[in-house]
Order: sequence, then structure tokens, then C-alpha cells
Amino acid sequence: MLNIERQHQYLLEPDFLNYIFAPLFETQKAALAVSGGPDSMALMHLAARFAAQQDQDIELVVLTVDHGLRPEAAEEAQLVQRAAQALGLACSILTPDAFAPTSRIQESAREVRYQLMQNKMQELDLTQLFTAHHLDDQAETFFMRLARGSGLSGLGAMGRSSVAFGLDIIRPFLDLPKADLVSFLDAEQITYVVDPSNNDEKFERVRWRQALKGLQRLGLQTKNIGLSTRRLRRADAALNAVAEGVYSERFFIDPFGCVLFDHALIKSEPAEIGVRLLVRALDDAGGASAAPDLAKVEALYDLLCMGQLHLRGQTLGGCGIRGHGALIQVFREVGRLNDQPLSLEPGESLIWDDRFKIILAADAPASVQVQPAMAMTRAKFDQLLPDLSFVPMEAVRAAPVVTSGDEILALGEHVLGPNIDVFRIFGPNALS
Repeated sequence: MLNIERQHQYLLEPDFLNYIFAPLFETQKAALAVSGGPDSMALMHLAARFAAQQDQDIELVVLTVDHGLRPEAAEEAQLVQRAAQALGLACSILTPDAFAPTSRIQESAREVRYQLMQNKMQELDLTQLFTAHHLDDQAETFFMRLARGSGLSGLGAMGRSSVAFGLDIIRPFLDLPKADLVSFLDAEQITYVVDPSNNDEKFERVRWRQALKGLQRLGLQTKNIGLSTRRLRRADAALNAVAEGVYSERFFIDPFGCVLFDHALIKSEPAEIGVRLLVRALDDAGGASAAPDLAKVEALYDLLCMGQLHLRGQTLGGCGIRGHGALIQVFREVGRLNDQPLSLEPGESLIWDDRFKIILAADAPASVQVQPAMAMTRAKFDQLLPDLSFVPMEAVRAAPVVTSGDEILALGEHVLGPNIDVFRIFGPNALS
């Protein structure tokens, strides 16, 4: 447990720097997200100190984004670049082609920022991104999610590491109060910028920031909020491990991406596990669709616990849900899929709806077409793949069909012709 009551000098201790930047011992290279604000400037300077005290070379690349939303933004990006260069670090200033949101400004800016950084990191062959999220950010996130009625996973707020935007995001400051970071910068006479939007109460996060000051006067300390979020994440991880074990053993995924399970299983497990199993099934079957609200999953869970097996017409999270005897089937909702065919050239592969990987051999004579099997009839299906009458046609029609002219080369994971391979990339025992 870190003693965050000490003065900022502890930030400079070699053992402490080794602790918070430990992921760099494995990768030895990473990107730093630096805006020019106090938190990220502290990240850049402390990461540089960590790298300098190592025997092996640590490659750090600074990424700063100029959204173009404020006149000062370009100058601030230049400040970051000069500071990075003074530390011997490479720095790239990233700018979007066009960015002028009229609503959800902070959320939109965040999405653009991470997309730009992801693109640059792919170019540089980097996968690890360090950000300067700290203890105060964690407390604000907790209350924002509490206000939305989040479950255990949401209330755990941010972890020290997570995967998002295709990146491994590391948050070395998550247990540290902002005041310590600012104290370090001031003592070292390090220049930083203050974004005026950080005090603009039209933004939800800023309103919570102000509200937390009042709660602290009532005795609710930020460090204790951080302690609770760590304990919530620990409990969440344990429940996920239990649910994943049940899912791997008791849920079945057919070659068309349909998830099947025994209705009785949901009632036999504790409610929290049952809900997590449904979340997992919908996430797998739903492919590229957005995750449903937890409240809607809980409502589906209640229906199943009440013995509702005839769920024909029930949809959620881009999925259809129906009963088939004692089985519950969860499959991709075909109406949510893009029906435009994709062309696949010899030697190429593609990821289809975040569910299937399709590979065409390099020696294939010509390109093939990939699209949902929307036009597939039961008669045609029975002709292609007899003895699969239990498979819901809704799942078949939402699976990929690979064609060359009038010839069907593959339907779902069933390969029916030469030079093609198809396999699912989700669920237990998936190939990658």
C-alpha cells in the first residue's frame, strides 16, 4: 500500500519509479500521452528519469494532440515538443483532419485523441501507452458511474492497466493524488499549461470535481474512494473468473456463431454469475454491435428465471434470443449487419463483424466475395449441410457466406470449397 501522505520527494526515489513504471521492464518501449497539463508533464519527466536510471535502453515516444479547439492549443503542443526534446525524447504532434463537435465535446475529443495515437503507435510498432490518470480522476470516474447506476465492473472505475482502442493502456499514477504531481512540478520549476475547460462546469467531470470538494469536507477522502475502487475491481475480477469458467464448460458456440446454453443453468447459478454469463453470450454473439445496457441484460435474466422459454422475437445488443426446447439460443441479428459484399484477394484475410476471420490462400485463382448469408433458405441450407435442422436460420443468415461466382465456398465455419479457411475469433477455444 502506497503512503500517499508523504511529500512529493518520494516520486523521485528509484525504487518507487521502478514500481510505477514496471511494465517498461518487459516491453522496453512505450508511448507517453502528454497534453501539456500538470499530470501529463509529470508523467513525461518522471518517465524520463526512470529511463535514465536503467542499464538497458528504454525507448519513450511522446504523443501530443492538437484538436484545434482552442487558439492556444498549437502553442501548447509546441511547448510539449520542446520539453520532450530537452529530455532527449522523440515527440510527435498529432492533429485531426477536421474536428468541430457541437455536442459531447470532451467525449468526442477523447475518441479522436486515442484514434490518432493508435494510428501513430501502429506506425511506430508500439503497443503500450502510458497515461497520467491519477487518484483524483479515479474518484471523479467512480461518482460519474455511480450516478448512472453502474454495476460492480463500472464502479471499479479505472485499473492500473487495461486494453482499449487496441492498445495496452498503463496508468502509473492511479494511486497518486494530483497535488503531489503539481508539487513535484513546482519544486522542479517545470512549466505546464492549465486548460480552462478543466474549470468549466458545463462538463460533467468538472461538476463532480467541484462536488468532491464538498464531500471531502464531510470526511469522504479521495484516498478512501481509491481504496474502494481497488477492492471493487478485485471482487469484479474474481466474479469474472468464476463466470468465465462456467461459460467455457457449459456454453456451446456453433459454427455460425450462435451461442447455446441450457435454460436451467441460468437459474442454478448465483444471480450475479447468471447476469455475467448473459453479458458474455451477448458480447460474443453480438460481434461488432454495441454492448447493451446492464439493466436490459438484468431484465432478460429475470425473464429467464421466471421460466420464459418462448423468446421468439426477443432482441438485445444486436442479437436475437429464442428458446429451442430446453436450450436458449443467442445469435447475431441479421438486420443489424451491413449487407454489402466485401472482396477478398488471394493471399489476403479479413476480420468479419468481429466474429470470424476469413483467409484466402495465396494460390487461389481469383478473388472471392464475403457477405451475410441473408438470402439463404432452409431448403438450400439443408442441401448444403444436411442434418443440422436444430440450427436457427436466423443465425445462419447472420453468418458470413464466401462465394466465387455462383459457387459457395464457405458458410460460417463450414468450408465447402478450396483455398478458403474460416474460423471464429470469439468465445472459448477460439483461434486468433
